[in-house]
Amino acid sequence: MAIIGVESITFGVSDPGTLVRFFDDFGLPRATGTDFVLPEGSKILVRHKDDESLPPPFLSGEGPREVIWGVDDDQALAAIELELRKDREVVPDDAGTLHCTDPNGIRIGFRVFHRAKLDGETPQENTLAHPRRWNTHRKWYDRARPKAIQHVVFLVSKMDEAIDFYVNRLNFRISDIARQRGVFLRADGRNEHHNLFFAFREIGFHHIAFSVDSVDELMAGANYMQRKKWKAGTGLGRHRISSVLYYYFSAPTGGEIEYAADTDFLDDNWQPRIWGPRYGNQHWLGEVNEANLEPPDVDVQLLPKPIPPFSQLR
Repeated sequence: MAIIGVESITFGVSDPGTLVRFFDDFGLPRATGTDFVLPEGSKILVRHKDDESLPPPFLSGEGPREVIWGVDDDQALAAIELELRKDREVVPDDAGTLHCTDPNGIRIGFRVFHRAKLDGETPQENTLAHPRRWNTHRKWYDRARPKAIQHVVFLVSKMDEAIDFYVNRLNFRISDIARQRGVFLRADGRNEHHNLFFAFREIGFHHIAFSVDSVDELMAGANYMQRKKWKAGTGLGRHRISSVLYYYFSAPTGGEIEYAADTDFLDDNWQPRIWGPRYGNQHWLGEVNEANLEPPDVDVQLLPKPIPPFSQLR
């Protein structure tokens, strides 16, 4: 079976109009009403928290009500259903989507997803030794237009159970681990550094990352959002652990929403590593804050095999 990424995320919030306006300004393509469909075919669905069509909340505050993972064919869907029925209730709906919960109570589902092939810009970088862009400017953007859902992040307290469920039951790959902070997981049918991250805390929603083509598109989107008076979250930087460029905004979702560009791409030749959380988190920041006045010490090593329990990774 192959899980090929997030197919949809449904939100239940008290003020759908504000969240719809946020996603409009963020650059998600509106389909109809309060539904957004990205160029890859993935969807963001916004509903009022009291909408009777929603599953019950699994978080104490507002946020996602369900994450649906896309699979490549009917055989993969049947294999997932057979595996998960060994120890949990799996409820199929009339459209053929499977619904269940993971070990931390996060509501998830699975359906066949025909992900579209993406087109986009390939920026030509001019270095001193190898200039590639002659007699032309880089592409100019007026705002960002995200093309895909890159990853989703939740806070969980049952980390070892989460790792066992997603790796051993659903065939996710461990990309890297941030010591005492969390685990980066890649769906077996995708190649971005991670499509799912679990941070070790009490259950909660942290953020969703949407892919854009370049730092230029990312910053044009950030400037557009600032002009629309949306508040930056973590702001601009580059993670060392995945190389991804990011810009986070506080969102009416109960968490943050991220523009992401230039992540590492991995296959099964990749050797997972364990990182000191501060060293792995930031390569550089748009603005150094009080917590980052001193650069972190180098702290990275290959992940041992067999992988010890998360609590024992020192």
